[in-house]
Amino acid sequence: MTEPTPQEYPAATNAFTTLRDKIYIHELPSYANKIFYSLGFLALTALLMLVATGIVLAFMGPTWWLTSTWGIHFRSIHSWSVQAFMAILFCHVLVGLSTSAFKPPRRMVWVFGAIIFCLALIQTEFGYALRGDFSSQYRIISGADFWNGAYLGWLINPENLTLDFATHVAIIPLTILGLFVLHYLLEHTYGIAKPYRKDIAYKVVPANHIPMYVRGGALVVLILAMAWLFPSPFVAPETISGVAQTDPQLVAQTLLQEFDHTSGTATYLDSIDPYTYDTRQVYVVVPYEQVATLETNNLGSTTDAWTTFQTESSDQQQSDIAAAHAYFDATTTPITATSSAQQQSFANNPVITIINSLVPTAQSGLYESIINHESPNTNYTYNIRFLTDLGVLDTEAAAVHITTAEWGMAREETGSLTKLPPGAWWFAPIGILNSTVLAGDNNGDRDAAAILGLVMLVFILFPYIPYLNRVPEYLPFAKWIWK
Repeated sequence: MTEPTPQEYPAATNAFTTLRDKIYIHELPSYANKIFYSLGFLALTALLMLVATGIVLAFMGPTWWLTSTWGIHFRSIHSWSVQAFMAILFCHVLVGLSTSAFKPPRRMVWVFGAIIFCLALIQTEFGYALRGDFSSQYRIISGADFWNGAYLGWLINPENLTLDFATHVAIIPLTILGLFVLHYLLEHTYGIAKPYRKDIAYKVVPANHIPMYVRGGALVVLILAMAWLFPSPFVAPETISGVAQTDPQLVAQTLLQEFDHTSGTATYLDSIDPYTYDTRQVYVVVPYEQVATLETNNLGSTTDAWTTFQTESSDQQQSDIAAAHAYFDATTTPITATSSAQQQSFANNPVITIINSLVPTAQSGLYESIINHESPNTNYTYNIRFLTDLGVLDTEAAAVHITTAEWGMAREETGSLTKLPPGAWWFAPIGILNSTVLAGDNNGDRDAAAILGLVMLVFILFPYIPYLNRVPEYLPFAKWIWK
């Protein structure tokens, strides 16, 4: 069998025109010129908007997109492009589902598209983690708890901004683009899905690409307009120094809980990664030793309270910790003792000495730099977990009504399900789960991960599941779409 002779092109052939003609689908069923079958192109348009604005944001940095007028506008365009992308993907899935467009030999077209959809859901949360506002902080904690519940905390830690950046900017986008190409190659090869019902008449007509581009242009204009009219909201992030200045007693009490391993991080009982570190060492000992070193360099010889504590007997150490709890829980520091004996006892207590030296350090802002020593400015695990142990993140989230129990991911910082711009409404199922099935579940993150993971797996493999893949045939929408 001989190979077919390659098509000859004249010298004046335009390369871009040739590529366009190769990419285009030239003939299709008459109903496929309707907007229902432009959704893939519209999703690609929104994706290109995301890529373009994302590149600008990555180059300019968080200070620009949080404070500059143009930076806020670009952040808003990026945010509204996400909204458009997710809404179009939902509609695209519904059209494919309603018309049973996944029937053989098109099953892998569905699989590639379904994986894109699931990756897009995950991708949005890594984007929120990078925004640099309070929403980032709260969602980072929620995301870390979710991945820990899924027993993937050893691999995926949203509190590590280097991981977030690499995942959001490179790993998932490149994967989505690759799957998009495979998805379209199969679509191009098989052609637009024909009606599976024999009683549906249709004609094959030339594809009209002009309305497709008009719809794409209208989408771009709509995104730009919505970004201008309803900019992405901003709630300032919480800082340890800010909390220490307004409530030093809370910081002192939390430091003591880190020291005696009774804090939320120290007693975290879900999938343990990435919280396997010693909270006493990270939050108290290392910062205190650095502060003590600075004091020694500035003032000469000083008493090392940590060394004193280590030389004490176990019983004396427990006594010091108990006395420190009484000291810091009773009143704001410094406490006014009722007797000289109490004053001397408190003065000689190394635990009180250590904590008292760290509170002013936290107020100055130096403490945050010290605890992020492992990977400065990129890995905020230590910082964000301490803010969580302080309880200020939950308090602020409740104040702006974005807690998970209140469907917080869907509310965004506007604190409302109706105000614009919306939050991640596509995560409403998590809010439903937390408010119903998982209400009061002590292993809610683990169980939510299991439920959503199973749903995603069924969604991806839907064309291959007998009986279930026949359900769309009983829906009434297909005939209307084909009309």
